[in-house]
Amino acid sequence: MLRKGILGFACLFMTATAFAVQVSVLVSFSMPEMLLQETLTESAQLHIPAYLNGLYQDSMRETALKVMALSKRIPNLNLNIDPTLFERFGIQQVPALVVEEGNAFDVIYGHLSIEEGLARMAGRGEVHFTLKDIKRTAP
Repeated sequence: MLRKGILGFACLFMTATAFAVQVSVLVSFSMPEMLLQETLTESAQLHIPAYLNGLYQDSMRETALKVMALSKRIPNLNLNIDPTLFERFGIQQVPALVVEEGNAFDVIYGHLSIEEGLARMAGRGEVHFTLKDIKRTAP
């Protein structure tokens, strides 16, 4: 009986964590410098990963230099390159804030803080979350 209980709890835990709300910020080096820096600073403070669609000027070296310069100004920067996210969520403009859970996702665009974007999305759309849910999933 104990083994079944532990197994059931483990399955429940894995299911709950598999569908936890995930937040991402999608950005581009084509954004105005100040907007990019503000967005990345807030994403770092909130422990939300940021993603680029591709390389800066199609150059790994130039991209690395840009990312290193940003990381000197923005502590705990979490900036990744993942064009599959842009394709999966149909992102054609940036900045874009994405909240996803399982196969459901919501996107909000524009020059607004991440916290404001999350507040506008909470309780609406395909992903049903509250701001408390977001804070619980943050490290």
